[in-house]
Amino acid sequence: MTTSSSGPGAYRRVIGIVNKLEGAILIISVLLMAGNNIANVVGRVVFNQSLFFAEELNSILIILVTFAGTSFAARHGSHIRMTAIFDALPRRYQKGLIVLITFATSACIFTICYFSVTYILWVAPRGQILPALQIPVYLTYLWAPVSLFITGLEYFVTGIKNLYHRPVYLSTEVTNDEYENVAEL
Repeated sequence: MTTSSSGPGAYRRVIGIVNKLEGAILIISVLLMAGNNIANVVGRVVFNQSLFFAEELNSILIILVTFAGTSFAARHGSHIRMTAIFDALPRRYQKGLIVLITFATSACIFTICYFSVTYILWVAPRGQILPALQIPVYLTYLWAPVSLFITGLEYFVTGIKNLYHRPVYLSTEVTNDEYENVAEL
């Protein structure tokens, strides 16, 4: 997919860094999960001893992959889309609908971000730690509000971009036409 060259320079640089960081987190997390699972199976089958931390490590990595993947997908227009009604509409109504969808989604994501922060603030003082890894439980959840904030911001900026630019943007980097061209391949 090609990316749009419009947009404030500072925002694009920051998002570029975030994009690389999330991409690295996704790649490393998936590789660590695979390696952890393989090592655990080998340990169980060959040595009759599982890795004591395997379950906890995979739980942490699943949280990272889930939330980093959410904002990564939103930025690249790769999120799940229900397009039956959207695609049937004339282009001018698609524009209005996408603005409504992006701002409503942004509001929902920011609300969930708020709840995730309040949950972490509720969990942190309790001092719970993971039994095997001895990591405070709240630290394993920290990526959730960060990623939710980035996702909410991405949808909000997409809504703004749709208000001020002619093409229909599915994300700040992908227009509906670019998405349809890739889908045809």
